[in-house]
Amino acid sequence: MAIKKPKQVRTGEIIRAAVDEFLENGYEKTSMESIARRAGVSKGGLYHHFSSKDEILLLANKKLNEPIYTIMQQASQHLSASEGLNSYIKHYLEYWMDHKREMVFYTLSYVKLLDNPSLWEMYEKYTENTIAFFQDLFQRGIDSGEFYPHSAYDSAIAFMAAVDGIVMYLMMDSNLELEKIVSILQERFVHGLKANRDKPYRSEEK
Repeated sequence: MAIKKPKQVRTGEIIRAAVDEFLENGYEKTSMESIARRAGVSKGGLYHHFSSKDEILLLANKKLNEPIYTIMQQASQHLSASEGLNSYIKHYLEYWMDHKREMVFYTLSYVKLLDNPSLWEMYEKYTENTIAFFQDLFQRGIDSGEFYPHSAYDSAIAFMAAVDGIVMYLMMDSNLELEKIVSILQERFVHGLKANRDKPYRSEEK
């Protein structure tokens, strides 16, 4: 007699199987039947947990974002804004360099945003939350006198664009060194904003 697995374990297995199918065959060519077969469940058993591929894709993306929220939470626990930002830069880039397969799935999912309102809404909320998180960190630094006065929102937008933008380049270009990129970002977005620096970095300077 087969042992019935807890729902969380079973859904985790299904999601991993679906991600493998999406990456190997593409989203459109993947079927619920192929996902069920790879996950080792009946088609009826699959539909017991998920009503469609879109629902699986949505939950897979939610799972994908969980480690990022953990990195954000850890960064927020640092006493100073600069320590929090330095922590985020280091651990965020290290995470993606250790999870290249997940990054490929992440980019594949973006193609489906226009066709999947729920996925769009989820990433819209993720973007809002992430910008607000960075803005709060920069504002904490300004309020404490750690950073010189400037627009925390502007820094949050530029910071998010820079950190997210460099990930794919790090993966594709072997000439880019992770430690060097971490150092550059920390210099521009953390050390460069320090209020007690002799010549703080400013975007208008040549």
